[in-house]
Amino acid sequence: MATPFVYEEPVTGDDLIDRVDEIALLTDRALNGRNTRLVGPRRFGKTSVIRAALAACAPVAAATVEVNFLGCVTAEDAAVRIERAYGRALVGPLRRWFDGVVRTLRPTFSAAPGGVGVRVAPTGGANALLDRLALPRRIHEKTGKVCVIAFDEFQEVLRIDPALPGTFRAEMETHGPAAGYIFSGSHPGLMRELFADRRHAFFAQAAPVELGPLPLDALAEVIDFRFRRDGRDAGEALGPLLDAGAGHPQRTMLLAHHLFLATPARGTAGIEEWTLAEAGARQEAQSEIQVLWASASNLERRVLKAVADGTVTLTSGAATTRFGLGKGGSVRTATDRLTDEGHLVAAAYAPAGLTTVDPFLRAWLQRGSDEPD
Repeated sequence: MATPFVYEEPVTGDDLIDRVDEIALLTDRALNGRNTRLVGPRRFGKTSVIRAALAACAPVAAATVEVNFLGCVTAEDAAVRIERAYGRALVGPLRRWFDGVVRTLRPTFSAAPGGVGVRVAPTGGANALLDRLALPRRIHEKTGKVCVIAFDEFQEVLRIDPALPGTFRAEMETHGPAAGYIFSGSHPGLMRELFADRRHAFFAQAAPVELGPLPLDALAEVIDFRFRRDGRDAGEALGPLLDAGAGHPQRTMLLAHHLFLATPARGTAGIEEWTLAEAGARQEAQSEIQVLWASASNLERRVLKAVADGTVTLTSGAATTRFGLGKGGSVRTATDRLTDEGHLVAAAYAPAGLTTVDPFLRAWLQRGSDEPD
């Protein structure tokens, strides 16, 4: 059964809740040729916000281009992703111009013997990538307008080759007002390393814009409206739903989806419907939590349990007694890895100074990770 709550993929239009200020800032900076880094945990809607910003820029910009580098393993891969993204984005005379220009660029791939399949051309690599990175400058020369380019999963560039970000920077720093870039990625640690570490080419090259949890009042208003629009009432289940979702965009929409399914047409959700919805949502997310738990070291598991408990500092005697945490550097190493991977995030209100990004993970750890959902 279809519901008005999308949680499986990026959203657009009215499905995007709040984020007005962030989108306005991204749009303003991009159209003025400024670079921005969108910062936020996984599933906090970074891709949705990027697409909304690109849509807002479209009436003014020469082109708005979204490039996703997830899965790229070579410079040739990255060049192909960029070329294909421009091919999807450009229309009309500019697209016809692009079709001609792209044939003058150094190739990334060449035909395999007999014309079957493809193979990497020996003249590809960084040179072919530079050709494609230069496209905003060439478009600006032709149109006089700015290009807005979003590089999503940009940490993959660092994974391909630690020197490759320097190739990007070498071309991009020549663009001036020709292009505004929005960078984003799902690995907080690598993105932070790219833009905050002096050893990397992109150090201080993009101002951060942070996505935090969604405001509970905005979520309540949207969930209530969508229930009523479709002939249902979230009723007394709305409060527990907001508590369980804790402002996490994807988890809250997942809970709302299951509550909508559990509520009969023209009916009002109560405790029974909420119990069914919560169980269904947690069951759907359970495999993700189990994968994380299985991949974590024993020390990382202890850190997660201590952070989820929410009553101890990680260096306290209570943390040592209750969770087996010592006071050495190994605890800091485990904590840093969990933060870099996006499982923990800073929280000034918490005794440990951290909290779990996923409220479902936190609830699972608090109940006891041996208890099934």
